[in-house]
Amino acid sequence: MAETYLVSVSVPREQAETFEALLSGLPGAIVGRRAPLIDTGLDLRDSDELEVLAYFDLRPDEADVQALLELGDQITGLQNTAFAFETLPDVDWVAESQSSLTAIHAGRFFLHGSHDQTPVPGGACELVIDAQNAFGTGHHETTHGCLEMVSEIIKTKGRRRLNVLDMGTGSGVLGLAWCKATKQPMLGSDIDPQAVKVADVNARLNQVGAYARFVPAAGIGHRDVRKNARYEVVLANILSGHLINLAPSIAQVTAPGGFIVLAGLLRKQEQRVSRSFHAHGFIDVHVIRRGPWSILMMQNQRASTPRQLNRRCQDWSKSIDFH
Repeated sequence: MAETYLVSVSVPREQAETFEALLSGLPGAIVGRRAPLIDTGLDLRDSDELEVLAYFDLRPDEADVQALLELGDQITGLQNTAFAFETLPDVDWVAESQSSLTAIHAGRFFLHGSHDQTPVPGGACELVIDAQNAFGTGHHETTHGCLEMVSEIIKTKGRRRLNVLDMGTGSGVLGLAWCKATKQPMLGSDIDPQAVKVADVNARLNQVGAYARFVPAAGIGHRDVRKNARYEVVLANILSGHLINLAPSIAQVTAPGGFIVLAGLLRKQEQRVSRSFHAHGFIDVHVIRRGPWSILMMQNQRASTPRQLNRRCQDWSKSIDFH
């Protein structure tokens, strides 16, 4: 087995999610956490301090790691957060990352890794997601909040059949949650073809392969995404800059009265993102704020969708179309 590189950062428990999210942005990162051990070997899962762990199969640039930690300090108010760097030969880094992820309950969903045999609470919808080379195990605050938003939409819409797009699907968590709870089809897209493969694996693992379909695309840059346009629900857990750039595209494919769930943005970016969508006819419906993160639900109030994208978005979409 090839060498594995480990970056570890010790931070207060309440700040761990922020540093996990930042380190997840490094190429090839598999991110988890580990509670410190005392001499008896007892795992203090409720301790105040946590170690955030990022595993890599290619050596990361330590300057990039330091820059992310400095950003984390700005977000959390911490100072001089340091990291340790190790080379770990012959380590199964996926299994190592999985072992640190505990089951979570978000809305109607109960999410855990295949290694975790925690009983599923009565009435909960089970999702099994393992750590892979794609962001989105469901443990990050934004994904957790999005699952709550999905639960809210399902409760509001009941059994009505809806056309759903999971844009920037990552490991497929949100789209698969929809399929598992509703037994309805869903289309997911991601700019990373590897993420599409992982999402397909997770669809089969969760026995919703007949409902879930994933395609490689940036934004709406795939003919099947555009062909099915008139989505009653669009899920987009990506980054704030991408959300702002994609606002015209998302507006184009969202049906009148349709809902969008936007995540991956910090609280300080919330107004800028929401204003971008207000300009395209969306209104605020619900906001979840967790730590430094915001999750927005908005509704399209336009009577009809735009007939075409503006010229800049058309050119951008064509340049990134995989087909």
